Amino acid sequence: MVRDEYVKARKEGLREVQRAAAAGRFPYPPALDDILHGQGTRGEVSVGVREIPLRLVAGTKTRGRQDAFSCGFMPLLDPSSEFADKWCRLLEAQYEEGIHDAIVAYEYLQHFYVQEGNKRVSVLRHAGAPSIAANVVRVLPMPQDSLEYRVYQEFLRFYAVAPIYGMEFSREGGYARLARLMGHDLTSPWGEEAVNRLRSGFGEFVCALESCGGGSVDVCPGDAFLAYLDIYGADDVGNVHGRTMAERVSHIWGELKVSGGGDKIAYLEEPGPKPVVAVPGIRDLYAAVVSPRPFRVAFLYDKDPATDGWDAQHEKGRLELEDRLSNQVETLRFCDCATSEAFARALDAALADDDDLIVTTSGMQAEFALRSALAHPGRDYINCSVSMSHEALRMYYPRLFEAKFLLGALAACLTTNHRIGYVADTPVFSSTAEINAFAIGVSMIDPGARVYLKWLSAAPYEWKRELGEDGVDVVEFRDYPEPTLPDEPWGLCVPASGTAAWTDEVVCMAQPVFAWGRFYELIVQSIRSDSWRRDPARLKERALNYWWGMREGVVDVRLDQKVGTDQRRLIEVLRQSLLSGGMHPFAGRLVSQDGVVQPEGSPRLSGEKIVRMSWLNHNVVGRLPEPREIAQDRVGEVAVSGLIPVDPQVQKP
Repeated sequence: MVRDEYVKARKEGLREVQRAAAAGRFPYPPALDDILHGQGTRGEVSVGVREIPLRLVAGTKTRGRQDAFSCGFMPLLDPSSEFADKWCRLLEAQYEEGIHDAIVAYEYLQHFYVQEGNKRVSVLRHAGAPSIAANVVRVLPMPQDSLEYRVYQEFLRFYAVAPIYGMEFSREGGYARLARLMGHDLTSPWGEEAVNRLRSGFGEFVCALESCGGGSVDVCPGDAFLAYLDIYGADDVGNVHGRTMAERVSHIWGELKVSGGGDKIAYLEEPGPKPVVAVPGIRDLYAAVVSPRPFRVAFLYDKDPATDGWDAQHEKGRLELEDRLSNQVETLRFCDCATSEAFARALDAALADDDDLIVTTSGMQAEFALRSALAHPGRDYINCSVSMSHEALRMYYPRLFEAKFLLGALAACLTTNHRIGYVADTPVFSSTAEINAFAIGVSMIDPGARVYLKWLSAAPYEWKRELGEDGVDVVEFRDYPEPTLPDEPWGLCVPASGTAAWTDEVVCMAQPVFAWGRFYELIVQSIRSDSWRRDPARLKERALNYWWGMREGVVDVRLDQKVGTDQRRLIEVLRQSLLSGGMHPFAGRLVSQDGVVQPEGSPRLSGEKIVRMSWLNHNVVGRLPEPREIAQDRVGEVAVSGLIPVDPQVQKP
């Protein structure tokens, strides 16, 4: 019986070797010594005996007996060999009392390479065991500028407070987000009960994920677990088992498949075709007269448009939508939907009104909107954010960097001393692209100019005074007016007095334009046409982000009458070049503060690279803020959709 199991395992091993060879991959377990050859390390640290996931055992420490196993650690030697006899005795021991002796394994970047115990790994993998005891030695990698290294540094911080192996994430910030969702941080130890609860809950989730087909699709378990927590919360982590967990995973399978971000997101830069309007028949005309049914849209604002500039822009768009589509559309608005309770009340009212589309205007509402979309699948949900991965909830955001490019070019025309200021809001997705597009527009007109960067969301400091000290004579301020700060400047401004005293009165020369009414009109047209339904079928297993700009009429710039004729002509030439596709801020040679990003002649960056860029153009004087510098009231926003990983309680008083 046991010998038959060896033969079965060997056949699987031979198949793994054939598949790997056909795909051009190394068919045997890789050796850590080969991986580290020529790289060097920062030393080794003894971690002690730990239970490690078998799925993370990646290879061997040395090349010895490497060819005795397939890349998946299935045996390859002849069934009559002494190796096979030992393998069979280990399998018997596993069946009778279990294998308890710890292997010796070296951990490198959260993957394990076996020095002693290769056959034990092979036997337990064949037996379907999820983990194995290992005496772990951690190999510390040399510092490097890579995503893998940065994520691993976050893992080390996580492991110091919650020693759990197996929780991997494809992007930075995953561990901080996990801590936030679990009600902890990455600075204080979680305690044994919390660690065991997370370890048990994640283990149950991974088993359910694999049983639902997780092994057959490109799903990172850690990313998928974050999506699960977004939907179901963390209260019952560790208490949901077996069938119940499998049912939950099956219910949100579409969400889990797009949970990794990156190439799981499709940035739709053009609206679908307009609905085809057929010539109505008599029956259609009768139905339209007797029982007209307008398309109903509910707007759930994070704050109140009367006091918040961002929501005020969307409220203007809501009213424009009603005006544009007249009797075809009805809208409702709900304010202050920032908490789960307030959101739930507004949603109940929207559902009672039989609304077709639920609009949420803040990334902070994405979690609430996603849960609602899964609970009420008969309606469509959108959230005003970008670069988030959800299937049931679609994202929308303007390509504001196009307008910023034009404003940068104008700023270069207006400056007299080659010093220009830029006041950014929050380091969230797309904000750096807007800064860089502005700086590239500046550099195109005035190669010697510098852009001095300040952050509104940084902990309180006198940025107006600093702008004066920097000697800038043109500043790009906030993108829209704030109702509670009527005297605060916005748009591209110069000092009224002619001196760089930014605490005094300023003159606005140009502003970015958000045409949200047009954006919502295109969304409604998309839903009422086939394109809303065709897009998911055409872009399978990808989250949809509607990312429209100047060509679609949702972004533009407005120039004040004080802007000179020649300057107007220049901006219009650049604008027409953007509209025609003849020019793109992020095509060709790009140079950051650290060096060349891409050489001359390169195509434009992808939507993913534009939205998530974390570098600053070479002519920018400044940097991204550090997590500790983010003001307390902005930490949540950065934690949800930020370019920098933020601990959930980094500013906790």
